[in-house]
Amino acid sequence: NVRYILLRVVGATTACTVATTHGGDLELPFTGTVTEIGAYVDTAGTTGTMTVDVNRNGTTLMPTNKVTIDTTEKSSRTAATAPALTTTAVTVGDLITVDIDAIHTTAAFGLTIRLGVRMT
Repeated sequence: NVRYILLRVVGATTACTVATTHGGDLELPFTGTVTEIGAYVDTAGTTGTMTVDVNRNGTTLMPTNKVTIDTTEKSSRTAATAPALTTTAVTVGDLITVDIDAIHTTAAFGLTIRLGVRMT
């Protein structure tokens, strides 16, 4: 009963930059519980860690450990620090936005966010 939402935030040939509300808003089409969150890039960045924040109606889903992508890696699945979801309830019409809080010294290109939502 988990539905996966993939949200393209930065185009495949565009370098990631630190900014708020990359890619605009995504309006959720159903109610549920966020069970998984992650991100991946098209071209890995080098040196340092990329940090991505995902927000519901302007408030972070992860106040402590946000989504990170380590140096030379393309996915957050193997990040040294896993994201810690604290806000998990979502409802129809909630707006999801994405901020990039930190980038690698040599920026990654492209960014897609992955949300797993268990429908209720």
